[in-house]
Formats: sequence, C-alpha cells, structure tokens
Amino acid sequence: MRFEDGIAIVSLESSCIMHFTKSGGGVSDNEKGEQDGHISRIPVYLNPGSLVLLSGEARYLWKHEINRKPGFQMWGGQELNQERRTSITLRKLCTVE
Repeated sequence: MRFEDGIAIVSLESSCIMHFTKSGGGVSDNEKGEQDGHISRIPVYLNPGSLVLLSGEARYLWKHEINRKPGFQMWGGQELNQERRTSITLRKLCTVE
C-alpha cells in the first residue's frame, strides 16, 4: 500500500514521549551515530489528546517512535510513568492509476 503525504496521529489515555530522529539518507542511525559521534534524537512530550501532524520533510526525513523501554520515557530528568495508551493514526491511500 502507498500513502499520500500527511499523517495525523492522536494520542489518548496517557502522556508519553515521542522521539524524532533525522533519517540518514540510506545510512542507518547506528552508522550515522558512529560517524559523527551522536544520534540526534528530539523528544516531544505528548499529553492525552495531543495531535501530531506530519507532512513533507517531517514525514519523509524524520522517523518517529514511542519506545516504552526503560530510559526512553524521560522528561525533565524524571522517568514518565506511562499507563495504557491508545493511538489513532490517519493516512490517505494513494489512488490507483
């Protein structure tokens, strides 16, 4: 399946941290991190009811993830106690030509 540009994500029930990582144009993040000494990861705090809209560069040049492993849900030096979380993701399918 192919999707048109634009993604809408609604985060419900629990706060969480979504991490954005710049894609490396075919180079994996691990390889990129080894080359320049770090991996650029930008945390964004999402309250319940938050809406994330991704299009253009944000959609195609940045990866997004919510990782529940220990150490990934950190905000202000504190581990976020993430409860049950529901996410609604909307995308538009490309039309068949």
